[in-house]
Amino acid sequence: MNMRIKVGAILGFFIALNAAADAQEQAASATRYGIAPDLKTYPQGTAKETLASVLKAIESKRVDYLTAQLADPAFVDDRVKRLYGGHFEEQVEDTRSRLDSLTVRLLQRFLKDGDWREDKDRVTVRLKDNARRLYFKKDNGRWFMEHASK
Repeated sequence: MNMRIKVGAILGFFIALNAAADAQEQAASATRYGIAPDLKTYPQGTAKETLASVLKAIESKRVDYLTAQLADPAFVDDRVKRLYGGHFEEQVEDTRSRLDSLTVRLLQRFLKDGDWREDKDRVTVRLKDNARRLYFKKDNGRWFMEHASK
């Protein structure tokens, strides 16, 4: 075997190994409140996928995942710090208490019938017969659901 091919193969192996280590490091750094992202189960490649993931997390009773990985991180971090003295579990309970059946049905309608408008790293979705809107933002390649007051 040619020496250049051997060196190239070895170099390629180390580059691939380094890329895998970087991916693991990024996933670990995206862990929030002890909850790692699970983009296979709860994809966030588009705003619409994120809303579907929000609904899936609710259905799976994974409000902790929704709060840590699908909701706007800055909003959640601020509330955990300011309102709950750093106790993430209290924010999860607050989120859970707001997810009554009417809210979940409304979220399902947004997903099914919503009018989606994208502007760079922001998406707004609205229903024709309802003044309410949902907002999403893109951060580091993932879409997050924003708080309605934004």
